[in-house]
Amino acid sequence: MAGALVVGYFAQPLAEFFRPFILYSMVILLTVAMIRLDIERLRSYAKRPLFITAIVLVNLIAAPILMWVIIMPIQVPAGLEQGLVLMAAAPMISSAIAIALILDLDAPLAVAAMVATYTVVPITLPALSVWLIGFDLGVSTLEMFARLLATIAVPALLAFSIRRWFISKKTLSRNARAIDGFGVIFIVIFCLGIMDGIAAFAEARMDYVILTLIAAFLANIFMQIFGTLVFIKLGRRQALTIGLVTGNTNLGLVMVVLADKASPELIAYFVLGQVPMYFLPVIALPIYRRLIADDSP
Repeated sequence: MAGALVVGYFAQPLAEFFRPFILYSMVILLTVAMIRLDIERLRSYAKRPLFITAIVLVNLIAAPILMWVIIMPIQVPAGLEQGLVLMAAAPMISSAIAIALILDLDAPLAVAAMVATYTVVPITLPALSVWLIGFDLGVSTLEMFARLLATIAVPALLAFSIRRWFISKKTLSRNARAIDGFGVIFIVIFCLGIMDGIAAFAEARMDYVILTLIAAFLANIFMQIFGTLVFIKLGRRQALTIGLVTGNTNLGLVMVVLADKASPELIAYFVLGQVPMYFLPVIALPIYRRLIADDSP
């Protein structure tokens, strides 16, 4: 997954070829992740509205306000400032569910968080973007809600149909890792596609690219630690899952919403901000395994 970003950067014709498939790969990826879900565990989270509400408040309100408080005293370029705040205010990236499965975190909790945050973010994201950084997304709440609903509803319907009529529980259990691998294929396609055009920007603005990459890694790690620590009393596996979805947010969705309103610097953050999302799990996998193994029941 991480290697696809590198290949996409150096092989721009390949990145250009896969760019039209970004949306389709996201839908298929989320479908695959939902096929792998523990439905009973997901239902158990649906019966805990206060817990899910707390996750929404931390992810969509506390995180962007905290990010804004941190970067306000620092002199950073406008595009980078906007990118950092919008990153913290965005809902979790859909591939976080697949990453949670790979890291052996609580994927049903990630899905519950996704459904809840995608329902509320059409209200919080436009309001906070204007209030914190004076940036108007230029999209109505209803339009954003419709886009987000489609992002969840289509994969959920496909996954339900496949689980109901085409794959038995036994087959699903026996081929779990193979199904995860199938999902990774579409993460690779997504990673290749989003790198289209970034090489030309980097050639002209390498100083900004380096600054943005450093800021993106620091912001991702900080938001993950923040989300984990807030919920650490629940147990490490659940807390780390919430941290994962707090730090890895759907920049691609915000980029699509903004369309041609975003500056080249902001678009560069939307692309480069994906890099830590796919490199950090590679680095942190042994850490996750150690922390989860040491977690008390």
